[in-house]
Amino acid sequence: MVSVLFSLILVLVSCDDNELNIDKAVKSNREMTITTDVVSTDFVGNGAQWGGYDVVPTWLGTETLSDADWNTLFQRIDFMRPPFLRIMTNSGWSYDNNGTYDKVTKTLSLFKMLDYAKSRNIEITYGEWGHQSVGGFGNIDMNWIANSVKFLNHLVNEKGYTNIKTINIINEPNGYWASTEGNYDIYRDVQLAYIEEMAKYALSSVKLMGPDIAVFNTASETEWITKTNNDLGDYVGLYDIHVYPKQQLIRNGEFSNMLRAYKKITPSGKQIVLGEIGFKYDEVDAELKRLNEEAIENDPFAGEDSNMMVYKSFYGIDMADALIQTMREGFSGSLVWNMDDAMYNSPDNGDYQTSKLKRWGFWNILGEELTSDVSDENIRPYFYPVSLLTRYFPAGSEIYNVELPDKKGVRAVVGMHNGKYTIAIVNSHYSTYDIVLKSDLVSSLTANKYRYKSNVDGSFVGAVDSDGFATPLESNVTLDFTKGLEMTLEGESFVLFTNME
Repeated sequence: MVSVLFSLILVLVSCDDNELNIDKAVKSNREMTITTDVVSTDFVGNGAQWGGYDVVPTWLGTETLSDADWNTLFQRIDFMRPPFLRIMTNSGWSYDNNGTYDKVTKTLSLFKMLDYAKSRNIEITYGEWGHQSVGGFGNIDMNWIANSVKFLNHLVNEKGYTNIKTINIINEPNGYWASTEGNYDIYRDVQLAYIEEMAKYALSSVKLMGPDIAVFNTASETEWITKTNNDLGDYVGLYDIHVYPKQQLIRNGEFSNMLRAYKKITPSGKQIVLGEIGFKYDEVDAELKRLNEEAIENDPFAGEDSNMMVYKSFYGIDMADALIQTMREGFSGSLVWNMDDAMYNSPDNGDYQTSKLKRWGFWNILGEELTSDVSDENIRPYFYPVSLLTRYFPAGSEIYNVELPDKKGVRAVVGMHNGKYTIAIVNSHYSTYDIVLKSDLVSSLTANKYRYKSNVDGSFVGAVDSDGFATPLESNVTLDFTKGLEMTLEGESFVLFTNME
């Protein structure tokens, strides 16, 4: 009888121990800890592709956008407060290949953008979409090189746009669609010729940004970075790649693995950014592919190169997840493709008569003038999280790692600048999780809290002001990390805490 009772006690004790261990494991998997591990310093910043408006004279018969449209653009970008922007052009849009500048029509929009960026101390990577050949493919037009650099000198030294820090010559040179048709040797030779021509001017402050390769979803293009380092070395001021991932790649976290391969191969002491980031849908995201193609077909102003999901709130979650993963992997910034539908037409085959747009933007500033739909000028959902990840991760920030619980779709990152902090958390999965936020970096924080929640119908939950800009859900929230901050992280939601202005 005694042995039976003893066995029963052992069973009960064992059950209690198992329950305690299970409860401990469950609680442990709720913890998200801000660490003291710095993943990058001297952050360049998040921003967007901004440029073009080259088709506006053809579309509207005016030299550029109206003052009202420019003022609206400036107000919206002021809220974003981007520390980093990319502006691209072509010789036919900005200067003639005999080295003369049409200061009235061709450069009016470009100077508007550069004047604005300089006034806000925004770093610009400037460049041309492709090089020019003469006498057959592969023969670099040295006259184009001379006049392109002459125009760069005009911008930097004569006009005073010294915030142009890098020059991006040849967009996506590894692609068959590029002026190089994917040939690395041509890309290298253009860069070397450009560097040699730049040496004739006082342009030492401007470095190359490259290789600007389109990697989309693969880690198989790392040799372009290795070769660029070997051949161009110190002339490269900033490395960059273009990514257009599948939604599944983002949401299951595989995107981080791909980024890691490019970060690992980046030369020591150099920074790497995403020169473009957007989403493209193929058979892996079959339903989104179908919906996108259907929406393009139903929109008379949507060109074939469009992502119609910018009208849907879930795109804000996907983009927030992508940007947070990018920062977590030690990249120094990202440029979202793109700012405004009205910048470019589609297809981009030189036919400026078409009024079909590349619909990727935060808005279409020409909604009223071009599409006769003033509502198309409204701010779209994904501006909400992207603007916050731009505004509250300023240039010069230190980026800190956050240890994550094993929960699908949950990512977080922390930035610190001048003693102020921003904490960004995203849950791109559909499940709601209970989280306990802890910190080894700071014991407590008084911060504003922003929240964005994607709804199934494409709308979102998130406080905005009369201009459509994000406003805090709560102000001056006390975050006590010594006890751990308990919070509920809803499915397809984004939360940001900051004590920055």
